[in-house]
Amino acid sequence: MTTPGSIPFSSTDQRTPQTGIFGLYRTFWRYAAGNRPLVALFMSLLFAAQAVRLTIPWFFGQAVNAIQTAGGQDLALAGWNMAMMFGACVVAWAMHGPGRVLERFMAVRIREKFADTLYDKAVALPLRWHESHHSGETIQRMSKSTQALFGFSQNQFIYLQNGVSLIGPLAALCLVSTATGTAAVIGYALIFAILIRFDRIMVRLLLEENRFERRYNAELIDCLGNISTVLTLRLQAATRSVVATRLTAVFAPLRRGVVINEAKWCAIDLLNNGIRCGLVVLYAWLAWRSEGFILLGTAVMVHQYSQQIGNVVGSMATNWQELVRYQADIGSADEIMSAQSRPSSSALPVPDDWREIRIDGLDFTHAGRRGCVPTLGVPTLSDVSLTLKRGGRIAFVGESGSGKSTLLRILAGLYEADRVSITIDGAPRPDLRDLAPLATLVPQDPEVFEGTFSQNITMGIAWPSETVERACDLACLAPVVARLPAGLDSEITERGLNMSGGQKQRLALARGILASRGSSLIMLDEPTSSMDPVTEARLYDNLLAEFPDACIASSIHRLHLLNRFDTIVWMADGKVVDSGSLAELLSRQQAFRTLWQNYAGSQPVAPAGHGDLVLAA
Repeated sequence: MTTPGSIPFSSTDQRTPQTGIFGLYRTFWRYAAGNRPLVALFMSLLFAAQAVRLTIPWFFGQAVNAIQTAGGQDLALAGWNMAMMFGACVVAWAMHGPGRVLERFMAVRIREKFADTLYDKAVALPLRWHESHHSGETIQRMSKSTQALFGFSQNQFIYLQNGVSLIGPLAALCLVSTATGTAAVIGYALIFAILIRFDRIMVRLLLEENRFERRYNAELIDCLGNISTVLTLRLQAATRSVVATRLTAVFAPLRRGVVINEAKWCAIDLLNNGIRCGLVVLYAWLAWRSEGFILLGTAVMVHQYSQQIGNVVGSMATNWQELVRYQADIGSADEIMSAQSRPSSSALPVPDDWREIRIDGLDFTHAGRRGCVPTLGVPTLSDVSLTLKRGGRIAFVGESGSGKSTLLRILAGLYEADRVSITIDGAPRPDLRDLAPLATLVPQDPEVFEGTFSQNITMGIAWPSETVERACDLACLAPVVARLPAGLDSEITERGLNMSGGQKQRLALARGILASRGSSLIMLDEPTSSMDPVTEARLYDNLLAEFPDACIASSIHRLHLLNRFDTIVWMADGKVVDSGSLAELLSRQQAFRTLWQNYAGSQPVAPAGHGDLVLAA
């Protein structure tokens, strides 16, 4: 999937954000695609502005020399040089101002494109990747990397200014005195060597700090995102302790970085002042030795140029530290950008008028979350076979952990099977690994977004109002909406904390019903587990009637719904034990019959009327 404005990527072309100074510029240049002429324009304006500023000390020095050599008689020449100095300031700003505006506008575009590309990449990653990476860590990687690239992009004037203000004065000092210029080059090269040495240490500490900060943010999101559990179980003190421990880990590399940073500044400041004083003394000594006198204007010029270089060195030391952080933060996006995306389907389209799909020999091994060693390599599904018929109603039944949800996710394309054979209407389809092109899966856990009811249902898609209302009716959400003061425009808080579990599931089902329009295979992963049995039965009746031509496959926990399905698939330990009608399974499978009898005995008798077996109220 590639959205407009994002940078396209593929599984064979993983362009990740680059670290190092040149890597930063490669990333900057890549995301400036389509606007590179503007980059060249503002760079040229900023460079020219700084080059003009270099003439200011020269004009000032010439004015002082004119006064000294003419004994105060040639004030016109001195005045002309002072006027030229002011004119240089005006010309510099005439180029610097527009250049900065263009630069910052460009930084906004680059940030927008980079953020869009990161999101596009994140949602293209397989579900397995997301299960092994905490969402809080992923969010922090995306946030920090986009902010870092934005900061780097809008501060190009500083780096240009530093570069020109370093090279220009060094060249001017070489023109004044070759020996003085050579000494300046050697001295400041030593300072840069020290900066690079400190840079290596700081990058290592910043990467460590970022790693611990991601863990801290993940814990914070968990605790605040599950605030109901924290409050109801009185876990405030316990969670506060855990959060504090994670934060303490962040401070360890931070403290080391503070000490190293001060040592860096001490070394740079002492060397900088020593070199500045040494250059003036060296020029004066050389001039006195060769000429017998010292031009004060030239001496001032040497001092000002050496002071400019010193200021640049101080600025570069500050900005170097900032660049180091930019490198670390942009590099944190590598974990996302270098990950393998879901393989793009090269399969031929599935016929719209298919009648029967056969799944054979489906195997799947769940890798588990990172660090969950006991689950690694354990088969989740083994040699699963089943038949899906157009207009059929299939119920998957089994204990928790039997593989029902995993099977539905594989069929929906969220997981990739280790091995599977798919046949459509008798024709083998070796090109197919799942049924994603024709399937819609409504998950068990309702995911609610902050916004209005309407926004949660439509997700930004412009559905006709009558279609949305129909989805609400089918999902039994209409009575809930009718009680709201603003109807579908009523606000939902983060994660739906102001909603009950059943209301969240009705909302998610309304969203799923809209997404299912046009799907010939609709899969339901126990999406009604928090609803009362009567509402649950009514909702299933609505869905089965609304999509008569679609194959509806549902994971079932409450057995009173089973008489609505023509095929029951009995699963255990990741395998299909048996499949058939309700009567057939009751006669063939003792374990299923026991489960049915236990469920029936635990339910109060209720009046019939919704097509149920008389089990649930």
